[in-house]
Amino acid sequence: MIDKLDRKLIEELQKDGRKSYTELASKLGITEGTVRKRVRNLVDRGMMKIVAVPNVSELGYTLMSIIGMQVKMVDLRKVADALAKKANVCHLAFVAGRYDLMALVVARSHKELSNFIEKEISTIPSVLRTETFVNLDVIKGAWSGADTTQLVSDLDSFLLGEEQKKR
Repeated sequence: MIDKLDRKLIEELQKDGRKSYTELASKLGITEGTVRKRVRNLVDRGMMKIVAVPNVSELGYTLMSIIGMQVKMVDLRKVADALAKKANVCHLAFVAGRYDLMALVVARSHKELSNFIEKEISTIPSVLRTETFVNLDVIKGAWSGADTTQLVSDLDSFLLGEEQKKR
């Protein structure tokens, strides 16, 4: 369980994960040692993780979509494992209802998204049907729930390729 103080610490760190323990202590009216102990405890218990969250739109990935997929149930895990390896897939979940898998996919352009659907998703034989929802504008929510580690690590090779195209 977490208490009111833990919740306040989490809220403050969500606003600015680089906020010092001294600043947090001053803001919450507690000692720096208490902040240090509480944060370490929250991290150790898996209640919180402090990470850098890249703004992928500033990195060129301005198109975000949600893709629902119907999949042969016998191959569901295999399809999920294959899609999870794709850098453009930032979130992937088994779901109940009309679809079996939902993916949050980012792309630099409509053409890149179209190529991803055609060459990466549609070539998986066990994917029976897809429906793509393209985000027009994000009203609420941030990228904090999306795993962009592959995307960011692939960015160097993308930028290198862009530099070579310019030459």
